[in-house]
Amino acid sequence: MQTITFQPTGVNQLPRGRYLDLLSDALGTKIHSDADLVSLAVERLPTEIMESLHRAGLAWDEISFIIPRRTLTHRRERAESLTVDESDKAIRLARILAHAISTFGEADRALRWLRASQQRFGAKSPLELTGTEQGARLVEEAIIQIDEGYFA
Repeated sequence: MQTITFQPTGVNQLPRGRYLDLLSDALGTKIHSDADLVSLAVERLPTEIMESLHRAGLAWDEISFIIPRRTLTHRRERAESLTVDESDKAIRLARILAHAISTFGEADRALRWLRASQQRFGAKSPLELTGTEQGARLVEEAIIQIDEGYFA
């Protein structure tokens, strides 16, 4: 039996290295593989990750589901890291942002899509869904479908 090599059909395919570079930029540390993300969450990210996400183009209101602003201020004053759960949420958002930029080719287009309410998400925006793991999975699935040309 002949083996057929899988060739993605998405027109905006960027190399996996580009996705990892985008993710590294958003998280402020070098990411070599998805396994690094598990270690990062367990080791707990510094509060500076919130600034990184904000600099990546996300508004404070869009990232406040990770940690409330007041709690963030207290953590900074005490030089504490995010909790494992908060770190996981920050990584989830950074991962989705990197996937979206990889798919749409530029941050502005990706952010526009992430902020737009969509019927497939019950008139909510993809960013609104990233507050939960299940919502984030739906968003990632949609990004993959767009990348593969299902919604071209």
